Amino acid sequence: MKLWLERKREIEAKITAYLQAAPLDKLIQQKSLSEKGVFANLCKWMENEDIDRLSPNAKRGILDAIKTDTRWADIAEVFYTDIEFGTGGIRGRAVIQDDELEMLRDEGIQASFLRGPNTINDLVIAHISSAIAMFGRDRRFNSIVIGYDSRIRGKDFAHLVASVFVAYGFKIYLFDDVVPYPELTFAIPHLHADMGILISASHNDRRYNGYKLSCANGSQFSIQDRAIILNEYIAKTGYDIIDFFPLESVNSDRLVFLGGGLRYPHLTYYKFQRDPVDMHFNHFSHVLDFVLDRESIRYFGDRIHVAYSAYNGAGGPTVKRLIDALGVIKFDVIASMYKVDGMFPAFEDLRSPKGYKVYQQPDPGEPRAAETALRKYIEEYGSDRAKHLDVLIGTDPDADRTGLTVKVPPDHKPIYNGSDYILLDADIAWSLILWYRLKHWEKITGLKKLNLDLENCFLAQSHTTTDIMPLLARKYGLGWVKTWVGFAQLAAGTEKVWKGVLQEDYFATPNRTEDFRSIYKYENISSKSIYNFAALEQSNGFSILGGRPKSEYDLGEYGHVRDKDGTFAAILFFDILAYAKKQGMHVLELVDQHLYLDETIGLIRTGYRAAPQYGQYEGLVGRSLKLDVLKRSLDLTTRISKRVTIGRRKVTGAEIYKTGKYDIQHGHTQETGFDLSRRETYWFPDEGIRFYFENQFNHLTIRPSGTSQSLRFHIQLRNPNVDKSNLRKEHKKLEEEIQLMFEDIGAKVGVDWEI
Repeated sequence: MKLWLERKREIEAKITAYLQAAPLDKLIQQKSLSEKGVFANLCKWMENEDIDRLSPNAKRGILDAIKTDTRWADIAEVFYTDIEFGTGGIRGRAVIQDDELEMLRDEGIQASFLRGPNTINDLVIAHISSAIAMFGRDRRFNSIVIGYDSRIRGKDFAHLVASVFVAYGFKIYLFDDVVPYPELTFAIPHLHADMGILISASHNDRRYNGYKLSCANGSQFSIQDRAIILNEYIAKTGYDIIDFFPLESVNSDRLVFLGGGLRYPHLTYYKFQRDPVDMHFNHFSHVLDFVLDRESIRYFGDRIHVAYSAYNGAGGPTVKRLIDALGVIKFDVIASMYKVDGMFPAFEDLRSPKGYKVYQQPDPGEPRAAETALRKYIEEYGSDRAKHLDVLIGTDPDADRTGLTVKVPPDHKPIYNGSDYILLDADIAWSLILWYRLKHWEKITGLKKLNLDLENCFLAQSHTTTDIMPLLARKYGLGWVKTWVGFAQLAAGTEKVWKGVLQEDYFATPNRTEDFRSIYKYENISSKSIYNFAALEQSNGFSILGGRPKSEYDLGEYGHVRDKDGTFAAILFFDILAYAKKQGMHVLELVDQHLYLDETIGLIRTGYRAAPQYGQYEGLVGRSLKLDVLKRSLDLTTRISKRVTIGRRKVTGAEIYKTGKYDIQHGHTQETGFDLSRRETYWFPDEGIRFYFENQFNHLTIRPSGTSQSLRFHIQLRNPNVDKSNLRKEHKKLEEEIQLMFEDIGAKVGVDWEI
């Protein structure tokens, strides 16, 4: 403290000088230099005695960074704001530098590295957990399920969270080892717990951590409850409310372990003397009930050839159990990516074309990550065995996403520049699963037991997901709902259908701020719409939510978890693999025959790029670059009347989607006119900017990511006039046009695709 007081004015001057000189967006710079900005937040931490009580090495780590006199950008980043409490909980950088990640790994969560309110650390996790525990206590909640995936020190953070909730009187259900997020969301309603937390940063790179927060039914909390948690508890409490109760002293009736039904000698169980509750088996049995043709899968079990990558995450044992149960014999596990390791050693750092360091994300839906998995497979099993693969399945660290790399038939190779394998984008993977289940809907257990048919079913998807699926829904007589991006929105949209909220005049009612923040469009939804046939999104998320639940503590009737499940989607894909074997076809040939050549659908292709293409925008300077691209994109919408083209297509219209979620995070605060209750004050296009070409099926969307400092560029193009004679030629033309459009929009809005 003495050193801090001696140098306080000097530190303020250096932070101010950095912020004034750095190439920052005006709003970000204004916020950074304000009375609620970087130096003010730094003072709050350095002059708070509770910080010393809770994390004795925290201030030393901050002072060590200050002493270098070179880390002002890092200090500005970690003290810029409080970590965003968003749709699914909290997520952000746990460390800024690689050596600090090694320190966290080797010395524990209280090691003396640079931390602040804008990073994930012991103090932030304890504070937010305490606030949520207070919220739960006031709601008379009694129990919580807690787990962790493969992130560095995930177990320590999970036990920290458990010790906070015990101090507030909660009964704890604690997973004994790493666990997929979908199993935790299944466990919450299965145990009739009140909420759940998984320590995870999902698919973000190794520097990240955080946690996902779920309510009693396994979905994410509602918009109203999230606002209450943030505004009435997190925002109004400080570090003085944090209390812990040591798990070593908790009676076994208040600390119950979950796992696979057997105790392991290398795991910690404190006073709990029984075997852990076998949640693995319960989840496993539940998932298998959704497979429609297990007989065919078993019949072709010696001809379906599958490889699997756990991406060094928690999904390995779950996926292996499920595939073994299906009777698939040719099942190759990639050993180097199976080991649980939050350093993600298989994902080596890269260099962008301009030489910038790139932290690879363990995201199975990202082509470079899928290529890494395929390369590791060939290293371990050889190129000859790889030639016979039907699919390589990858799940991300918490196993809520899956990626499917499939074989390219010889006559399709020109479309994919001669590649032997291609990552099947989620738009097509989910469309194929949806088509198969619509074609064989009579086999669906839930529909039979509820005595329902397809007119009682509906689809929920995000607005950036392909229009193949709404067209399939229309063909088979299902209704559909499009929501904003994220499974919280899909679950909320589904709940609105269950409750009969969506009526003809739904959007005509004024001041629907809350509903405006979840529903985008819908069609053919009526009182007959009872059963959610599928809920899915372009970002590799899939589930089936079923019928209206019996209580707030239940899953949907004959439905799966109310969040995405990568293991579930991977297992449902085995129905497709068996069907392809039965027809003597490749997966991509099924896509051609049953989707693109369906005259009610036509050739619909989607393309996706992240900006930057390599890594993400780093620090406040990177955040400013992101805002510059968004502002240029907004400006482009004002010039449509003067004939704007993207690629070879004329822009015929534009829409800007704003819900107010991230305005404050990007510098638009009450001081600059932001008011969450008034839509007209929003400026940040959190759900994107869409440019239309000719009709509703042809568009380009620029959307800021909700999980990292990056932008998402989505393109959809449709050619309804294809047949067997011209399909592959037209397919290749659309793929080339999509890439041309990416290059052109990048030039127009200031994206350098090579950084």
